[in-house]
Parts: sequence; C-alpha cells; structure tokens
Amino acid sequence: MFLALRPFAFYSTICSVALLAACSTKKADDQQAKTSAPPVAAADSVAPANADSAATASRPQLADSANLSPKFLKGLRELGGAEAYAVRGKWLVMGKTDSVQFPLDLPAGKPVTYTARRGAQTLTLTLTRLSYTSLRFVADAVGGSSGRQHEEGVADLNPGFLLAAEVPEDSESQATYGANEYLGATPTRNFSILVGIGSDADKAELGVFDATGQPLAQWQGVPTLRRPTL
Repeated sequence: MFLALRPFAFYSTICSVALLAACSTKKADDQQAKTSAPPVAAADSVAPANADSAATASRPQLADSANLSPKFLKGLRELGGAEAYAVRGKWLVMGKTDSVQFPLDLPAGKPVTYTARRGAQTLTLTLTRLSYTSLRFVADAVGGSSGRQHEEGVADLNPGFLLAAEVPEDSESQATYGANEYLGATPTRNFSILVGIGSDADKAELGVFDATGQPLAQWQGVPTLRRPTL
C-alpha cells in the first residue's frame, strides 16, 4: 500500500511580556509579567491552548476519553517516533505545535452503506462511526456460487494516520485516492477497511484475512465500494 505524507496543521502560541516602569508597584509588575493565554475556541475546532503541557505529557491528556478507543491509544504509544501527545476535542496534538484532526468523514452514529458488484455478487459494507477512532462494520456478499458471506465487528483507526494517508487505487477509474485505515480482529479473522478522505469519502475498500494474515478466497478481489453522497 502506498502512503501519502499528511501535512500537520500548525498552531503557535504568541507570548508577550510588557516592560514595566521603575516606579510600578510590585503588584502591577506581577500582573503585567504574566504570559497572555491565546483565545480558546470550541474544543472540536482548535488544538489545546497550552501546547507546552502537550509537549511534556508522558500520557495522553484526554479532553474526551469516551471518543478514543484503548486499542488506538495503545497503538499510538507503540508508534515508532511518537512523541508526547495530547487530545483536545477532535484534535490530536503531537509535541508543542503539530496537530491533526481525527477523521470525521463518516457521520457519528449513523450507518452508511457502500456497495459494489463482483460478477453475480452484490457486496455491501455498512459502517457506523462509534467515536473519533472506532467504527462498527457489517460486510455481506450475496449471490454467486459461493453463497452468502457475512462478517461484522469493530475496527479501530490505524494510529499511522497522523503520519500518512493510505493511497488505494479505485478499481473503476484506476486513479489513486487518499484514505484512512481501520483495523479489526476476531479470533479467526483480521480486517482492513479503508475509508476515503474528503471528496473521496464516497469510496471504501475491504480486506478480509484469516488469523495468520492470509487473504480469504471468498473476499479476494473486492472492488472499490461506493456510497451516495451524504
């Protein structure tokens, strides 16, 4: 799978210190010498106001822990080169100023169905975003000689999304597009689900593998699935 570098959104805190006249009182000196804090907008649109605390934190400072899965956090800690990080609303902040927004191309709590045709088979993939990092999936293949195939479970955002986007190829146009990967596992299955980013959010890819990582024959060659524009 090819990767495309994802730029970070950069936020900087500008601090100003006022020089006081020699005749100022000690109280006035203390008030003027305080570092001015940046304005804080809604949590879902800005990074943490105190970026320095994010740089020194050894564990995530969660502003909304219900929207982050344990598997995602574990993978983030294990990510090679990952520095201290913090979470504020829909933003993941790395180091002092680097931040990236969690994928929100899927509406929260609303099932979205992608479909495709493969010969005599009709394939459907229904995704429901449970949080910033998790989604529930239901995959069905109906028709053809192999009979109905059904898979379902929960998949979590690959922490590598903050470094680069996946770049799958659209089976119809043969053009590549950017996507985020979600990974799921059961005792007998492993799943890779790619969901397009931005204008490509109407596309998805599905990979189903056995417990050893080998592709399952009945799910090989799944074409790019599509959904209507929301």
